[in-house]
Amino acid sequence: MARTKTKANPWQPYEDALRKKQNELFDSYERDKAAGNALPDDGIQDLADKAASAYSKELNFSLSDAERNLLMLIEEAFNRMKADKFGVCTNCGATIGEKRLQAVPWTPFCIDCQELQEKGLLT
Repeated sequence: MARTKTKANPWQPYEDALRKKQNELFDSYERDKAAGNALPDDGIQDLADKAASAYSKELNFSLSDAERNLLMLIEEAFNRMKADKFGVCTNCGATIGEKRLQAVPWTPFCIDCQELQEKGLLT
């Protein structure tokens, strides 16, 4: 019986890194949710305690926004892999450097376009 050769996935290391980060974010979300549910609201907090508690909850929500955005970037990276467009800048079409992909595998931009995006010059 002849063995069929399977095509190696060139993006496997990046896919593994993306899955790892995705799992870390989901785990962090579950911990934050559990911690938020564990906070007592016993009705005897004074105004300062309520303000501190509200601030903590607000901080957790803002962190959740950043995490949600990162999860969206990770999902988009998986979609680019499926479309065989991973490693290509979504803005200019240039190849994204390997070191950049190793550091930030969810990035949609090459380094030049990322700088433009951070300056608000990318639409």
